[in-house]
Amino acid sequence: MFALKEKDSDERLKSFFREDPLYLKKYVRERPDNKMAWYLLGREYEAQGKRGKAMYCYEQAGEVYEAFENRKIVIPDDTLNDIREERRRHKRRRLHKALRTAVFGLLAVAAILYAPGLEERDAEEPAAATSGAVPAGEAPPTDIYYLSAGISKESVGSALKEMLLGQRSGRSALLAGGEALEPGNWIGWWKPASPLLSVEPGHDAAERQIRYYDAASCECEPADAAAAQSLLTAWTAAQEQRAVLQSALAAYAQRYGSLPASLEQLSRPYPDNVLPGVTPAMQQLYEQERQALEQTARSWSSGAAASRPPSAPAEPSVSGEPLAEPIRLIVDKRQHRLAVVSGNVILRNYPVGLGGEATPEGEFTISEKVRNPNGKSNGEFGSRGMTLSDTQYAIHGTNRPSSIGKDESLGCVRMLKEDIEELFDMVPLGTRVTIGSGLLPSDIGRSPGEPFKLPLFTKETNPDKVYRWLD
Repeated sequence: MFALKEKDSDERLKSFFREDPLYLKKYVRERPDNKMAWYLLGREYEAQGKRGKAMYCYEQAGEVYEAFENRKIVIPDDTLNDIREERRRHKRRRLHKALRTAVFGLLAVAAILYAPGLEERDAEEPAAATSGAVPAGEAPPTDIYYLSAGISKESVGSALKEMLLGQRSGRSALLAGGEALEPGNWIGWWKPASPLLSVEPGHDAAERQIRYYDAASCECEPADAAAAQSLLTAWTAAQEQRAVLQSALAAYAQRYGSLPASLEQLSRPYPDNVLPGVTPAMQQLYEQERQALEQTARSWSSGAAASRPPSAPAEPSVSGEPLAEPIRLIVDKRQHRLAVVSGNVILRNYPVGLGGEATPEGEFTISEKVRNPNGKSNGEFGSRGMTLSDTQYAIHGTNRPSSIGKDESLGCVRMLKEDIEELFDMVPLGTRVTIGSGLLPSDIGRSPGEPFKLPLFTKETNPDKVYRWLD
């Protein structure tokens, strides 16, 4: 999470507001659309006791003012005349600037038209480089923040404040919002995240340009969000792979008491097949972030992250890792749904067949994962099976797809072939499973899109055992 400690936040605020007032005045004249610069200039005027000028600047700052001050802009009656006068001054300055620009433009055209010897200049001669010009280059790298809450002006403003205070030097920041599901604080991950705003980097706070993509989050004309949406699509897929890897490392640490010495240990033959395999992206992530994963896995293995009841998802917040909590499963008997969740985010949800009262309620773990149980991919248990806490209950496929959504099993959780095969790849050995009623929001629909799939690196069949799950 990106939430700042109170002391840390105070220090960053002090540093953030250290701006040269003369520089700020010049900056807003040159870039009147920069709301961040207007807000900082307003702070400076307010410190000088120039209330009218400050309120005028705050008006221009709009959403940035509301983000930092946690309140709407309210103009006292005794400052209205000062505001009006400041508006008139600003209007006159803009008019004079436009006139000067027009005059200089005409003079420049005249100089070009009547410059002696112009026709003798080599047409192929390159123009001299403009002093101080910055050559075009690649776009700066982007940190993506995810708002796991209902999208509102207030929640976006709070997230913007954290982004501005935590923005890393030379990097852009993009805020995306997840779609809230009712009831509760659940977020539907399979619904495309909406780009809300971006913050471009600058040498100091005033130079950070804020671009809005969502009209409801600002009083402005939204910018084109096509590039931001494309970036989010790639980020979403990367976050899923990261979540599966982190969850697998946590499960391995809890099962064996330490992290694996290499990624290959996650894909050992049955019965130690935590995952079928790993992708190249997961391999790269493991090498780069092993220390961070070790610390996180230690806290998970201690049970700290498992203390929250499944019916009470985490309070929404803004985060760069919205899927930071270990993956777990929730089976809602009332809805006949199985959901893959991380914190308050529902990654996937599937229709399932159950056994009514015969399906037990409570907390379980996936104690065994087997491919083609009893040597068949089309038998009564389908192509995949996952035992629950070494019992006769399991989550598995079925050769009776018409039973999905009904209570026709002897207690197990039945799934369609394509669903159980995706779930088998996503869910590591040792994953928590909660079975109960009324645990998930209603009418959440089915997860669309390409299925999550891992390469197969190991042997996951078990020909030495005859499975007699309570189908």
